[in-house]
Amino acid sequence: MYTKAFKAATAAILMMGLAGCATKNTTAEATATTTPSASAETKEVVTEGNYKITNNTGETITDLYIYETGSDDKGTNYADGGLADGESVTIHTTADEDKAEGYAQTIEFTTESGRTENQFETLHLEDANLSLLPADADSYTSATPFEFTF
Repeated sequence: MYTKAFKAATAAILMMGLAGCATKNTTAEATATTTPSASAETKEVVTEGNYKITNNTGETITDLYIYETGSDDKGTNYADGGLADGESVTIHTTADEDKAEGYAQTIEFTTESGRTENQFETLHLEDANLSLLPADADSYTSATPFEFTF
C-alpha cells in the first residue's frame, strides 16, 4: 500500500511539473508573437549614399551625373573638366527621410566620343564602388555599362 501511494504521489508531482512547463511555453509563445521587437519599432531609414566611381571606359568622361530617377534636373556634373580613364571620383548623395525608402537614382555618363549611358536607373542609397565600363563590355556584363566592384 505504501508503494501505491508513493507511485501516485510521484506521478502527481511529475504531472504538475509537466503542466507547469507547458504553461510556461504557451505563455512565452504568446508573448513572442504579440510583442513587437524593438528593432521593428526603430527601423532606420538610409538617407545618404557614397559612391566611388572609377572610369574604366578607355576614354575621358566629359559628363557624369547621379540624380533621382525620373527627375529633369540632373544636378552637378561630377566630371566637369574631364575624368580621365583610370581616374575615380567620390560622390555623396542624400534624400529627405520621407522620400528615402525606395529612393532610386540614375547614373548617367558621356564619354569624349559622344557615347551616353543612362541605363542604370535603380541605384539605391548605399555605399558602393562602381566601375564605368567600355562600350564593348556588354558581352560579359549582360549589356550594362556599370559594374559593382569591391
